[in-house]
Amino acid sequence: MKKILFLLCLLPSLLWAQDDAKYLAGAVPVEDGYVTFRQTFKAPSLSQKELYQALLMWANGKFQPTDQFPQNKLITQNEANGELGAIGEEYLVFSSSLLSLDRTRIYYQCRVECAAGECTVELSRIRYWYDEARDGGVRYRAEELITDEFGLNKKKTKLARVVGKFREKTIDFKDQLFKDIENAIGKNAVQAAPAVTKAQQTPATSGVTTNDKVVTVNVPTTAPATPVVTTVVNNAQPAQAASAAQGMEGFRKVNPDQIPGNAVKLISDAFIITAGNDELFNPMAGGWGGLGNLFNRPVAYCFIDPSRYTYGIMQKNDTYTLSFYTPAYQDAIQYVGTHSGRDGNKVAGSKLTPITTPSGSKAFAEAWLIIECKKIATQLLTPSSVTDAAVKAQYPNKQTEMFVGEIIGVWMK
Repeated sequence: MKKILFLLCLLPSLLWAQDDAKYLAGAVPVEDGYVTFRQTFKAPSLSQKELYQALLMWANGKFQPTDQFPQNKLITQNEANGELGAIGEEYLVFSSSLLSLDRTRIYYQCRVECAAGECTVELSRIRYWYDEARDGGVRYRAEELITDEFGLNKKKTKLARVVGKFREKTIDFKDQLFKDIENAIGKNAVQAAPAVTKAQQTPATSGVTTNDKVVTVNVPTTAPATPVVTTVVNNAQPAQAASAAQGMEGFRKVNPDQIPGNAVKLISDAFIITAGNDELFNPMAGGWGGLGNLFNRPVAYCFIDPSRYTYGIMQKNDTYTLSFYTPAYQDAIQYVGTHSGRDGNKVAGSKLTPITTPSGSKAFAEAWLIIECKKIATQLLTPSSVTDAAVKAQYPNKQTEMFVGEIIGVWMK
């Protein structure tokens, strides 16, 4: 309780008035002293090996260590027993704006057990590192923060003030992870099957208990030569768009208002602007730009010198991406910024891995943040339009074009 009181002193008083039943009593099970979430996925026509391979593909994309999340990694692979084990590390974002960011780092253990026709996924050993930038922050265990005792008010009718946000975001995170696994089984296990009617679908099994929820992944009654999984919940993206995406494993789509960090610092650090598509694309290092609101839309803007090779590609395409990297990739960004696509394959020289967004834009797998934009305005900035004398003296003949794009997609690792 001392830690809870300490947290209350650090944070402004916030009222969490949500009463969604999924956050209330019984939503956070405790087993053997640990908060534990578990869900079983049934796919009767799939073998243990097929399920294991589908979950292994998902885990390889989800649990990749980075400079930002060094503990995020797959640690156990046992195909014979159908078992996978991983340690997860990522951010839960409570609120984000251009001037402030409220988030916590979350750590957890993920265990997968596959058998013929079903697999069970368990999340446990959940911990948080909150406000890490302020004197080292504060660390908590889920058991002292999000259980019914701490995460709800005394009547168990609402989320608790202040600390209830940890409970809410953890439950949302758990739901999204389980949904991703269900989609992974359907997307990666086998080829697409003929459509099934409602009468042919196997009904989903409701939760056995608050914790041991069972989801039946629908399959055709008469299985084709190659068994097929059709997920109960539709994929977040249309099938056509999803098939166009390449290499996006490990990224999670978030809303524009969840872009983390200070916008000034984010843009001040070197980033990569990429224009084009699979037929022709080119990256360049960016340094000027920003995030904001225009025409009541979230936007990102950047500046490109008309003499740059990327400029012509940018003019011919409707979308572009801004991608951001940890300091480990400064050499790659410097290479992209000092070589021209006119003279050779700068992508190969940078050793970055091209990927394709669901909309067909290009970015790179090594990024920790990708912002995809659709152009809505351009404006040429000439020396005569600069009003600051010092800037005019520093850039006496500078001419650059501002490209403003509506943010249509944000992906984070």
